[in-house]
Amino acid sequence: MDAKQDNKDNKMNNGPASGEREERLTSPGEPPAGEAGEAATPEAKDGPAGAGEEPGEENEILTRLQAELAAKEEALAGLQQRYLRLQADFDNYRKRTRREQEELTRLANARLIESLLPVLDNLERALAAAAGAEKQALETGVEMTLRLLKEILSQEGLMPVAALGQPFDPEVHEAVAREETPELDKINLVVEEFRRGYTLHGKLLRPAMVKVAVAAGATEQETKQEAGEQEVDHNG
Repeated sequence: MDAKQDNKDNKMNNGPASGEREERLTSPGEPPAGEAGEAATPEAKDGPAGAGEEPGEENEILTRLQAELAAKEEALAGLQQRYLRLQADFDNYRKRTRREQEELTRLANARLIESLLPVLDNLERALAAAAGAEKQALETGVEMTLRLLKEILSQEGLMPVAALGQPFDPEVHEAVAREETPELDKINLVVEEFRRGYTLHGKLLRPAMVKVAVAAGATEQETKQEAGEQEVDHNG
C-alpha cells in the first residue's frame, strides 16, 4: 500500500504548473482578463454613441416645430381677416347695387310720368272746354290727346296686340265670347275686340279680350280643341 500512495503523490507533484492551467483557461487570441476589463472601460464610460446629445436635438426639433406652428397660425389669422374684409366689401357692394337699382327704377318711372303730363294737360283742357264746345271740336281734341298718349307709350316699348280679323291665338288672345258663322273662311277668326292687349318690349303685358267666330252648331269643347290644334300648327 505504501508503494501505491507514493505513485499518486508523484503524479500530483508532476501535474501541470499553475501558469499552464491559466493558459488553458484562456481561449486562444483572447486577451487576459485584466486587459479585457481595461479595454471595456472606455466603452462603459462613453455609453451609446450620441446618447449625451439627444436632449439638445429634441429641444432643437421642438423649437423648430413651435416656430412652424406659430407661422401657420399667423398665416391662418391673416386669411381669416382677409375673408372678413372681403365679406364686408361684398355686403356693402350688394347694398349699394340694390340702392342704385331702386334709384334707376324711380328715375324711369319719373321720366314716364313726366312724359304723360302733356296728356293730362290736354284732357283737362278738353274737359274744361267741353261745356261750350261743339261735338266735332271735342272729338278732335280727344283724338289728339289719345294719339299723343300712344306715341309716348310706344316710345317706352308698348305695342298693341293685333286682334280684330286675326286668327285666334291663345298666346295673346283671351276668348270671352263666341259667335257662330256659316262662313267657313271666318271660322276661328277674331270678330270683335272688347279690350286691347299690349306687349312691352316684345313680351306680353296683357292679352286681348276677344270674340271668336265658330262653326254653326260647334260646341265649346270643339272650339277649344280647334284652337289648340291651330296653336300647335303655329308653333310648328
